[in-house]
Amino acid sequence: MLALQGVREMLDRLYQSDLLVLYPLTFVLIAGAAEVGAWIGQRSRGGATSGSDIGTLTSAALGLVALLLAFSFSLSLSRYDARRSQVLEEANAIGSTANFALMLPEPAREPILGLLRDYTAVRIGLGIPFDPAKFQRDVARSLELQTRLWQQAVAVTAQAPQSLAVYRFVGSLNEMNNIHERRLTSLRYHVPSAVMCMLIGVSMVAMGFTGYNAGVTASRRRTAMLIMSLTVAGVIMLVVDLDQPARGLIQVPVDPLVEAAQGIPP
Repeated sequence: MLALQGVREMLDRLYQSDLLVLYPLTFVLIAGAAEVGAWIGQRSRGGATSGSDIGTLTSAALGLVALLLAFSFSLSLSRYDARRSQVLEEANAIGSTANFALMLPEPAREPILGLLRDYTAVRIGLGIPFDPAKFQRDVARSLELQTRLWQQAVAVTAQAPQSLAVYRFVGSLNEMNNIHERRLTSLRYHVPSAVMCMLIGVSMVAMGFTGYNAGVTASRRRTAMLIMSLTVAGVIMLVVDLDQPARGLIQVPVDPLVEAAQGIPP
């Protein structure tokens, strides 16, 4: 169990590496597998294995890589869309809470709007840039502001328990807190690192068979194999970038939250 836990932690650290490190490493592994396969193929030329058999294995391996890439890309894209939708939902919830706060009695209105402005500012930068320590600070700050908002809501409810404005404000505040948890969950969970490592491993096997087939049939094209390795590694990194949008070129837009912050009255 301890060995499995150590392997899992190692895979997680590798998967969470910067793309400037992970992309070259992935390319070197895949291209290296193709080179090793070509070298073995050249040494095995004239053996019992026919070129058609190796060609069949190569086609099957490349088909498996395509299937895994399609599956991983679909999973990463769905998670990216979920994060983007949750940003919009949170912006709408904050805007609704601010609108209902305008209907509250004057003594409570200003401090609640001030807390909402601070809360929105924290949510705009949640998880960006990628920094686990900053992420934890943002989560702690969000919870602190939520607690203070609820304290204000409790005070207002005690003063006017039958007020429709207070009832709507409390309901909107509760929805805003629920979206907070959903967004945190979507930011914390990603495509399992074991799946991505398996994808890289299968890509290495497929490119190894490709190189072996080229070596056996004396049709080796190093430039073509390097381009193919570069392309496969690039698609894998696209999946990683979609799955972890706070660290790469693809990021979840936070424009709705920025607009919600601008819409809160001073």
